[in-house]
Amino acid sequence: MRLFSVAVCTGVAVALLAGCSGTGSSPSNSSIMPGGASKISQLGHHGTPLMAAIPKFLHVRQQGHIRYMAAPKGLYAQQFLSTTASVQGYAKNNSGNGPPTCAIGSGTNVNGFGVDRAGEVIVPAAFNGIQIYTGTGGCGTLSATIPDSFGQAADGAAQNAATGTIVVGHANGTVAACTVSGTGGSCTSLTTLSGFVQVAMDNSGNCWATSTSSGLYYFAGCAGSGTAQSGFGAGSGGLDIDNAGNIVATSQGAPSTVTVYHCASNSCSIVTGPTNLNGSGDAVYCHLGRQNERLACGDASTGAVDVYSYLPTRTPSYMYSFTNGLFASNIVEAAAYSPSSPR
Repeated sequence: MRLFSVAVCTGVAVALLAGCSGTGSSPSNSSIMPGGASKISQLGHHGTPLMAAIPKFLHVRQQGHIRYMAAPKGLYAQQFLSTTASVQGYAKNNSGNGPPTCAIGSGTNVNGFGVDRAGEVIVPAAFNGIQIYTGTGGCGTLSATIPDSFGQAADGAAQNAATGTIVVGHANGTVAACTVSGTGGSCTSLTTLSGFVQVAMDNSGNCWATSTSSGLYYFAGCAGSGTAQSGFGAGSGGLDIDNAGNIVATSQGAPSTVTVYHCASNSCSIVTGPTNLNGSGDAVYCHLGRQNERLACGDASTGAVDVYSYLPTRTPSYMYSFTNGLFASNIVEAAAYSPSSPR
């Protein structure tokens, strides 16, 4: 029996449109422009980078300076407009708002990212390939960059990135299966959906993908053109799969929501939700820890990582947020634990 969950990005746009409110100044980035599903579908390999966060939920803060210290593993946070490192590492329990301990990711315009069961970090680096970071502690070191010719890579997931398949979602609708093996690694297109694609992989190595207007698709063994699923409502955020095989789907809003689904035989039903994430401004991508007791969300509106308690059959409960080293002006869309949920 197959189990899964889903979430879709319904909106992509420039991080800081003139109508966004806030007390800080906007970062200058001429490479970003507003866009929706029709804009995304026109992007090529060197297209304009698009962002998953919906602009009407965003607020801006002044950016400061970051100082890194030692590098324990535990929890990662992304910043879409960071010009130095797109992903930063923190202690697993950062309720005291400690500073980032390490940083990885070259370039900018990273949306969603993934962490596998071994703690390897998968960074879909927009138009710069799929970066894999491996190490025994902290952020690890860059072990591979997989070439990707299918447009702007925007989300990734794997059970074992070093030796297995990595599923990658793109802003132009492409779902790809990538691997480190071979000469320099490679990516193969599975299908092209309509809109901004989010992805997940279950414990059996099956891949799942959702898009703005194409719904949810299942790829047995992460191969083939996919099978359409039923029973999912609209969503505009990332997705994860818990250790019971349920889908944890985030949908942006004020507040954002999380819905837990059970999927089998090409049909899905709601376990809990949609539940308001009242601790957040605009949660975009949320991911579970290895024990499935915590759910961490990137908050694009407030520039924070919001942490919730999690059990599949209970309403997620807000616990704490941290902002040290993170800035709403950089657009904090994603957070993920290391290692990830065993799903």
